[in-house]
Amino acid sequence: LNMPARSVVFTRLRKWDGEQFRWMGSGEYIQMSGRAGRRGKDAHGTCIMMVDDQMEVETCRDIVSGRPLPLESTFKLSYYTLLNTLKRADGVMGQQQVIASSFHQFQHELQVPQLQRELARVEREAEALRAR
Repeated sequence: LNMPARSVVFTRLRKWDGEQFRWMGSGEYIQMSGRAGRRGKDAHGTCIMMVDDQMEVETCRDIVSGRPLPLESTFKLSYYTLLNTLKRADGVMGQQQVIASSFHQFQHELQVPQLQRELARVEREAEALRAR
């Protein structure tokens, strides 16, 4: 639900994930509690958690102060994607520019320095093995 509110109330911190009931993740909590406080109307928002005796203190601490899960692109390049970019991006930008400006490409480019270091390390190890 994309609707800011003055207050957010969690009546339960357990949720059904399609297979079982589990404790809400910290990212889910951050997403929903972040709706408290209406931009331009409220100086702050209020978040209320109704906790029962089944929740341990450590579990509550993890939910409230944990880090959100990292965002990972689910972009998959397919024939359909290429055809769709031809149809929509024609005259505005080319397919290479569409792909280059994607979040998926950004995430992969962040990994390049680490992968280059790993490659250099493996090449040094291979050279040392050849020298024996």
